[in-house]
Amino acid sequence: MRRAQNVNMGQYAYDPYGSNSDTQRLAEESEEMTAHLKDKVKALKSDDDFHKSGNFLERSMKRLGIISKGSHNYHLLILFAFCFVVFLLLWVALKFR
Repeated sequence: MRRAQNVNMGQYAYDPYGSNSDTQRLAEESEEMTAHLKDKVKALKSDDDFHKSGNFLERSMKRLGIISKGSHNYHLLILFAFCFVVFLLLWVALKFR
């Protein structure tokens, strides 16, 4: 069986020398994509939401540390009692449904 060489392959035919219009079109697409990527990088660099959220999280962790260092440690007992009551209510609701 004989293979046709570059017959009816359309715009994707292999041209070893490269046509000028294809090269120019690819160069323009490359430049356009590069400019688009540069815009995205600028947007990411100027966007400091990550820093803001990091600072917010850091302040929250400091506050939590201050609360946990308090002299009264019965807040943990209250948390366990609350969880026990919630699970008890759920069990009763599911048991007598």
